[in-house]
Amino acid sequence: MEFLSLGSMPPANALLRPNELNKDEPRYPLSLRLCESCGMVQLGHVVPPQLLFRSYLFFTSSSQRMADHFADLMSDCAREFVRPGGLIVEIGSNDGTALSSIDRRDVRLLGIDPARNIAVMAAARGVPTVSEFFSDPLAQEVVRVAGQASLVVACNVLGHVDDLDDLCRGVKTLLAPGGAFVFEVPYLVDLLDRLEYDTVYHEHLSYFAVRPLATLLSRHGLRLERVEFFPVHGGTLRGTAVHGGGVSGAVGELIAGEQRRGLSTLRMMNGVAQGVQQLRLNLRERLTELRASGKKVIGYGAPAKGTVVLNYCGIGIDLMPVVLDSTPAKQGLHVPGTHQPILPSSALVDQRPDVVLLLAWNHAEEIVQREAAFRERGGRFLTPHLREL
Repeated sequence: MEFLSLGSMPPANALLRPNELNKDEPRYPLSLRLCESCGMVQLGHVVPPQLLFRSYLFFTSSSQRMADHFADLMSDCAREFVRPGGLIVEIGSNDGTALSSIDRRDVRLLGIDPARNIAVMAAARGVPTVSEFFSDPLAQEVVRVAGQASLVVACNVLGHVDDLDDLCRGVKTLLAPGGAFVFEVPYLVDLLDRLEYDTVYHEHLSYFAVRPLATLLSRHGLRLERVEFFPVHGGTLRGTAVHGGGVSGAVGELIAGEQRRGLSTLRMMNGVAQGVQQLRLNLRERLTELRASGKKVIGYGAPAKGTVVLNYCGIGIDLMPVVLDSTPAKQGLHVPGTHQPILPSSALVDQRPDVVLLLAWNHAEEIVQREAAFRERGGRFLTPHLREL
C-alpha cells in the first residue's frame, strides 16, 4: 500500500553537464509502499540499476568522518572473525577506502562494485576490485577462484538491491563456516521519527526495520545474531549475521519493541506522510520569506538527498542560485531537475550568502567546523528540517 509520494523525479545522482540543461531529463515516480504483512517498506517503482550505478559520483573518501567509521568497522570485524590467510570481501566497496584501511598483511582483500569509474580508484589504492553487480553466480565464481570469505561486508548496499533473495543466496555461498556477514543500512525507525524523506530516492529500493531483515536472512540460512545502532547517515543499523536460522534473543527483543510501536501499520505511515508534506510547505515558506527580506540563500552539498529536497520542495534557482560541494567530480555540473550550478566549497567567500541550507545535513558537524569563518561573519546554517546550527 502506497503511503508517501514525492512525485516524479530525476535520478538523484544524475548530475548534468552545462550542455545538457536544455535536454529532456528522464523522470521516474518516487513513492514508498508498506507491506503490512511483513513490515517491509520499499519503493513503488524500480529504475534499472545500470542507469544508476555504472558511473557513480559518491566517494567514501570524501568524508573523513565516514572513512573513520568504516575503518573502525573493518578493524573490529577483521579482529573478531578473520584468521591469518582469511579472505575479506566487501560488496559495494566504492573507492576502496574501507578495505584499504585494514593494516593487517596476513589477510586477503577483494572489493566488488559495479561502478567502473570507482573501481579504477580502488585499484589505485591497492584494492583488487571486481567491477560487477554482486549476485549468487558471481559469488560462486569468487569461491571457485579464491575460496570462501571469513568476512563479508556490505555497507549501504542492501537497500540498493532489487533481488534481495539473490544477494542473500550469494552471501550464503560466499561465507565460510564460522564467518560473518556484517552490513549497514539506514534504519527505518530513524527515517520515520525524524521525517528524513530526503533519504528516499531511486537508488534506495528498501527501507529496513529489524523484523523484515531477520526474516529475509533466515529464509536463506543466515541468523541475525547482533544489531547495533550508529548516528551516521541520519541513523544506521549495523547487523551481524552468521550461518544458521532464526534470531538471537537480543534481536528478538528488538523485533518485539518494533511491533509494540506499531511500526508496520499503515496508520503510522500515513502520519509520517502528513508530516513530510508539512515540512515541504514550511521550507518553501521560509526560503520565500528570506528572499523577500533581501537575504541570499545558497545550498551546501550536492548529495542525492539534496536533489530530493530541491525537487520535492520546488526550490529553483530563484530561491537558491547555487550549490557548493567539496567533491571535485561534482563541481561544474548542475543539480538534476532544478539546475543549480555546483561550485567548489571555496566559493562560499565569494558568494557571500546570509544563509546556507545544509543539503548534506548528515555531514553537518564536519561542514560547520570547516566553515567556522562563515558563522563568525554572521552567516547562518539551516537544515531542510529548519533547524538552525
